[in-house]
Amino acid sequence: MSTNWSLAETQDKQNSTLDKRAVRPSRSREILVVNRDPELRALLQKALYVGNLSSTSVSSETEVKACLRKSDYGLVIVGIDSAQSIDLLGNIHAEFAEVPLVAIARAATPDLVREILKAGAVDFLFGSLDARSFGPRLLAIMDPKDSRPARTSSDRDRSTTQDSAVQVTDTLEDTAEDFKLICRSKKMRRVLEIAETIAPTDSTVLIQGESGTGKELIAKKIHRLSKRNGKPFVEVNCGALPENLLESQLFGHEKGSFTGAVHRQVGLFEIADQGTIFLDEIGEMSLDMQVKLLRVLQFREFRRIGGSQVVKVEVRVIAATNKDLKNEVEKKCFRSDLFYRLNVIALEVPPLRERLEEIPVLVEIFRDRFVAQRDVPTRTFSPEAVEKLKRYRWAGNVRELENAVERLILLSKKEVVEASDLDEHLGENTDVQADTPFIPSLTLDEVKRIHISNVLRENEGNKMKTARILQINVKTLYNLMKKLNIGEPNRPSADSFPSQ
Repeated sequence: MSTNWSLAETQDKQNSTLDKRAVRPSRSREILVVNRDPELRALLQKALYVGNLSSTSVSSETEVKACLRKSDYGLVIVGIDSAQSIDLLGNIHAEFAEVPLVAIARAATPDLVREILKAGAVDFLFGSLDARSFGPRLLAIMDPKDSRPARTSSDRDRSTTQDSAVQVTDTLEDTAEDFKLICRSKKMRRVLEIAETIAPTDSTVLIQGESGTGKELIAKKIHRLSKRNGKPFVEVNCGALPENLLESQLFGHEKGSFTGAVHRQVGLFEIADQGTIFLDEIGEMSLDMQVKLLRVLQFREFRRIGGSQVVKVEVRVIAATNKDLKNEVEKKCFRSDLFYRLNVIALEVPPLRERLEEIPVLVEIFRDRFVAQRDVPTRTFSPEAVEKLKRYRWAGNVRELENAVERLILLSKKEVVEASDLDEHLGENTDVQADTPFIPSLTLDEVKRIHISNVLRENEGNKMKTARILQINVKTLYNLMKKLNIGEPNRPSADSFPSQ
């Protein structure tokens, strides 16, 4: 081999090869990996995970050709560890010239680069991989028309690894779709204030709230505002994975550690190193898995399944659940020591029924987004319809409201969605204010205070009569007045009936 080959000439040849592929139509984004080096395979697997790229691994020429004949792959990555690897590269290119080839090796020399490009590779990677640029670089090769330096946030958030319960994002951008957290209510503003305050720290965060309230968006916001913003954000739905698969996903496994473990898998904690891991629905985690997670939180280290080597990570943990973990601890369904480890900073996201002020804005956002995505005729919501939406139960919270807006836009035949359309398409039995004068954002103590104050006022402060109407004794009435801070009817107080 000649030693006069320069990397500049190599780059010129690479660009020339890419130009010849510029007219190639977009292919599948599935990647086929041919690699026999276990350490290089582990490194490559981690980079593919962080890049949100799906892949299949094989180890021989026979296997790679069988895969290419059977399925459409967007790219083939060939691990270079010998002269035979370069021959393999050339053989693949000779039979499947339309499939782009990328070579990866431990170290680079001008001669090796020259041989790789002569064999038909369009790109080459050496040494350690920059996980953040690795994905976009491969995507640009698979689809030359999509040669942006990075994917959009919406694309990244919809990308998954091998299971939809796991999502790995390299960085997060402040986009309207991902971070449009409406906070017109006092409670929601307080939640976001706390989130913004603790974001720059490395403290563990526990986010509690009903399903569909936006816990995931708050977790992303915390990561985006932290010093880890440029590092991976890994999402894991602990309730969507069986225990054995969850352990393998979180901590990884060694080759041969169990049936089906045909290669080493890097765990998500390892992938999230220097970044943030978001453990959603952590209340669904089994007690056995809780013990293993507790050790990671305590020592920031673990062992892969079937492995003896201790893996150390520096990662921030954000957990979320729709369960009352204190109650789960009392029922012995959740470990108290893990709860206290997670509950360093606690955020309680209020349900939609406690932030009704946000419904009009949310309706507009969901309507505009759906119309833009689906290319359907735009619809407007009458003020009466919006007011009626504010009186619904919304057991599914913001997510249910979004689905309701989509359904009303699709099923309504008029340009304006009226209140009557809600009864037809959403049902009539969900109105929470039909039988009660109290708005659904009030707490039970607030309801008691208002009702007792009104009865006292009607009876001109007569305690005996008021207690009789309320069917309680006078001593209980006095205790309630003291506890709820209820003044005498003739004194100025906040007991007036709230307007709706």
